[in-house]
Amino acid sequence: MTEDLVTALRQLGLQADWLDEGALVEVGDHRVVLDIARGGEGEVLVRAHMPLDIFVEEDSLPDSLMGLNLMNQTLDFGMLLLDPVEDEPPEDEPMTFAIVGRTVMWLSNTGNQEAQRLSTHLHRFESEVYQSLESAVNSAGAMTA
Repeated sequence: MTEDLVTALRQLGLQADWLDEGALVEVGDHRVVLDIARGGEGEVLVRAHMPLDIFVEEDSLPDSLMGLNLMNQTLDFGMLLLDPVEDEPPEDEPMTFAIVGRTVMWLSNTGNQEAQRLSTHLHRFESEVYQSLESAVNSAGAMTA
């Protein structure tokens, strides 16, 4: 199933490789990890995770959560979440979280047409996330100026 979807994405011109439990796809300038699972009636559930290389420490969580909430309001195709970097950090260090983009899509199969739908969805998601981040950075700069 994963190999079929990776092959279909490659035929669309995307750089895609399968992993042990999913696939790694380059969307625009970013990498997206796909978790792929078969549904009950043959459909395919694709969960996409896009790490953003942005990290937040525990002491700035209230401001970060407020900002994520505002950015999530601008997204139609997914959301931004905080994932802990370590399950249990050393006791004397604050917890660190990575900001990750996530989206989910149901496909009826792993054929070319559904791969095209997935590709379009991932490109729109990637674009929305980075437009939201750019807007947030520009707004923060304007507020401090």
